[in-house]
Amino acid sequence: MVRIAALLFSLIGSFALLGSAAIAQPNAGFYSVTLANEAPEAKQIVRGTLFSCNGATCAAGEGTSRPAIVCASVVKQLGPVTSFRAGDVVLDGEGLAKCNAKADTTKLVRR
Repeated sequence: MVRIAALLFSLIGSFALLGSAAIAQPNAGFYSVTLANEAPEAKQIVRGTLFSCNGATCAAGEGTSRPAIVCASVVKQLGPVTSFRAGDVVLDGEGLAKCNAKADTTKLVRR
């Protein structure tokens, strides 16, 4: 009887841990970016965060940098953006203009 109770407790504990692991997964849609041109590759690492791109649309889980920093890094690596969202923060026209000003056009031409 004791063995059965121990087995049941271990099973319940295992299922509880599996449930919490699903909750701890990063939000893959935290960053949402639309590029002016298609991304050169489907997977891009920007500031240590993996961006998955489909054409000109890219998405990624939450990183540790401020949205403006991530946007500038995306622009430097992938080119100008037409929209940028980080969680509840959506860059407006002025924010996008500042972000796009960070683009290194010489790097983009060499691709």
